Amino acid sequence: MTRSGPSFQPEPLPRRGDQFEQWLKAQREEREVQSSEWRTLDALLDTYRLHADTGTPLDQHACENGNPDDCYGCYEAAAKEQQ
Repeated sequence: MTRSGPSFQPEPLPRRGDQFEQWLKAQREEREVQSSEWRTLDALLDTYRLHADTGTPLDQHACENGNPDDCYGCYEAAAKEQQ
């Protein structure tokens, strides 16, 4: 099976203001501000917005630097968080 042609429909990319972003915001706003749940949802919302701003599918790394080839700092920070 190929990933092109008239029957191929790629996964939709995240978009600012879309239904999922609105849902995440609503979930965050239902929590007490600065609780651990609120901070977790806020971080997820930031990550979703980064994916939307960079046009990156959700199953791929979105680099804050804007250049996926220059993610050394991103991966280094993620490794430190996992320790």
